[in-house]
Amino acid sequence: MINSSFKTFIFKDYTEKMMSEVKENLNAKDLEFYSNKEQTRKCSIVISDKTYFVYFTFVITHDTFQLKIDISMENKRIIDRDIHNLKLSIKNLIISDWEQCVWLEDQQSEWFAEDLYKDLHAVENSLRRLINTVLFYNLGGAWWEKYMPTHLKNKYHTRNARYKDRAPSFKNVHTNLLSVDTDDLVSILEFKTYKIKEENVFNSYKNYNPFEENPSEKECDNIKKIVSSFEYTINNLMNDGKSIEEHQKSLANLIKEQIEVDLDFWNDFFSPWFSCSLREFKGKWTNFNNDRNHVAHNKLIDNKMYQKFKKSMGDLFEIISEAEVNFERHFEAEGSNYLEELKHLEEENKYQKKLEDKKLIEEEAGVEILDQEQIINKLQEHISTTFKIIIDEIYFRSDIDTIYNTPLLTEYEIFFEVNHNVLSSSIAAHVEPNIDSSEGATSDVYILVYVDENLVESFEFNYTNGEVEYNEEHTSYMLKTYNNINITEKEDIKIFILELIDEEMPEVSEDELASVPCGSCNNYAVNMSIENEYGVGTCLYCGHINKLGNCLRCDEILDQGEDGLCDACQVYIDKQ
Repeated sequence: MINSSFKTFIFKDYTEKMMSEVKENLNAKDLEFYSNKEQTRKCSIVISDKTYFVYFTFVITHDTFQLKIDISMENKRIIDRDIHNLKLSIKNLIISDWEQCVWLEDQQSEWFAEDLYKDLHAVENSLRRLINTVLFYNLGGAWWEKYMPTHLKNKYHTRNARYKDRAPSFKNVHTNLLSVDTDDLVSILEFKTYKIKEENVFNSYKNYNPFEENPSEKECDNIKKIVSSFEYTINNLMNDGKSIEEHQKSLANLIKEQIEVDLDFWNDFFSPWFSCSLREFKGKWTNFNNDRNHVAHNKLIDNKMYQKFKKSMGDLFEIISEAEVNFERHFEAEGSNYLEELKHLEEENKYQKKLEDKKLIEEEAGVEILDQEQIINKLQEHISTTFKIIIDEIYFRSDIDTIYNTPLLTEYEIFFEVNHNVLSSSIAAHVEPNIDSSEGATSDVYILVYVDENLVESFEFNYTNGEVEYNEEHTSYMLKTYNNINITEKEDIKIFILELIDEEMPEVSEDELASVPCGSCNNYAVNMSIENEYGVGTCLYCGHINKLGNCLRCDEILDQGEDGLCDACQVYIDKQ
């Protein structure tokens, strides 16, 4: 603590008052200052029959006042909620008394990070192992060199060269996947290869024969128009290399219309072994990346965050391990016939070509006319932003599970759910889309909020597409309907759902939780309050019913697993 806000600072009085309040707040006992010097003081305090030591050092240097506080315990344990509560109680009591609070070291946070780091490696390496195993048997040992895109190979070729120089014993082994970033691992799972369609516009144009049966006149004109547009773009690129940026999008659209998916890595190779969809796995992997960055970058970790990270990493590791087991069983059963019997699933990815004159019309009229995919992307962005804020607000609540999948906006679906671990209640957001990409049309998206099976509220987003009309007098396209997005209820959705969660699934405070761990999951989430609806002894993390003791004199619920005497009754008996 740096620079006290008090005009006069009495070291002895300040520390004694502070620890007295800590003792009262934590229901501690046996507070004793056993070392008292002019600039250092030492005390011990007993919480839940465990002794903790607090050292105070007061230093004045160059007009700067510093109060250094060290906290330790007799037996170091990674998961000790009392030392966690002790350090936070001290911090919260005095932080407003000082200009700065500098956290120099937190060994408990370091223990949490070390334990979580093992889980990080286990999850990452399990996915690397699965990718390598599956693709090796389906595509051969050279799958990395043959199928991976240039930017990915170049990125890790340079990196691997440096790594192997430092570890010469591994210079002659293949280690690409060991150095692949976690984001790129998912890009391999969803990677696709493409091929030219057998029936493409260039073949149709080249093989045109006026003496044989040919497509209709309209189809021929369309083919000629596409080829002419392609030739025009190529001529620009060949004569002016700098025009690549201007024509990149139109050229890409022309090419997309003439190709189709050849190999879809997820559908062809990975989907049969996973218990979840690619969209669900990507969502879990994104959360894992966020947790990974927090742990890997030496950020502080408290007990609640540790429990949350531990659970999410465990769930992800279980999904990947299950996929490994499923693939190994299948391969063992099929043996050498696996590659022949695996059917490649071809999923055609169609793109609607944007004509060059449409772009000119939009620029001339000063309006934006979007296709269906663009309208969906625009509305998805605002929906995702809103619900990400909601998820962030409740992220560290261990008594509820949250599921969010970006709505596709192509059909009615449930895209957001909050389920309580103990109560048989859920809150869900359904989406009812009506997307119309016609010029001047309005696309509506209704978000319906349900508590269990009861509709409690609805909200609406909508987008009005741009529209133009040709003005013969001015020989130009004029604005008829301006494009506009209406998201005025965005804030209302966030406020309503957060208030609904607080009302239907109230969070239990730390004071209502027992200091003994759950007998099933070993988490400190056992309810000991009779004031809420969860039931005494219920673990809010896994739902297990634990036995808590009662006072033998007044029958009050005790913060322990066995019967005994509450503090008040103990005092009464001691006085008799």
